[in-house]
Amino acid sequence: MSVNVGQRNVPDTPSNKMLYAVDRAAKLAAHTITICANPKIFLPEYQHITQEIVNTSVEIYKDAWTANNIVVKIPDDWITRRRMQLLAISKCNALLALIGLAKMLYHLRSKKVKCWATMTIETRGLLRKWHEADRKRYGDLLKQ
Repeated sequence: MSVNVGQRNVPDTPSNKMLYAVDRAAKLAAHTITICANPKIFLPEYQHITQEIVNTSVEIYKDAWTANNIVVKIPDDWITRRRMQLLAISKCNALLALIGLAKMLYHLRSKKVKCWATMTIETRGLLRKWHEADRKRYGDLLKQ
C-alpha cells in the first residue's frame, strides 16, 4: 500500500533540513516574483521598490543554494557555508521589512501580506534550523 507524499514519515536529518530550507527559499522567491509582477497589485511606476523586493527574495534563494553546494571538508568550507546561511537569514529579515513597507505604500490586503510574511518567516525558521544542525555537525572543525 502506498503512502501519500505529504503523509510519509520523513526523518529530520541535516540533509532533509537543508533540502527543506532551500526548497522553501525557492518557493518564496517564485511567490515574490509572481506578486511583484502583477500590475494590479504593484503599479509599474513604483518598479524600483518592487525590484528591490524581488532582488532580496532571489538573493535569499541564491545564498541558500550556494550554502547547499558547499561540501564541508575543511574549516574554511564550514566558515563560508555558515556565512552564506547567515546572509540568507538576515535577508529574510530585510524582506520582512520591505513587505511591511510595501503594505503601507500599496495598501495591500492584510490577508495577502500575512501569507507572504508567513512564507518568509517559515523560510527564515528553516534556514535557522539548518544552520543550527550544521553548527552542531561542523562546530568542532573550528576548535581543531
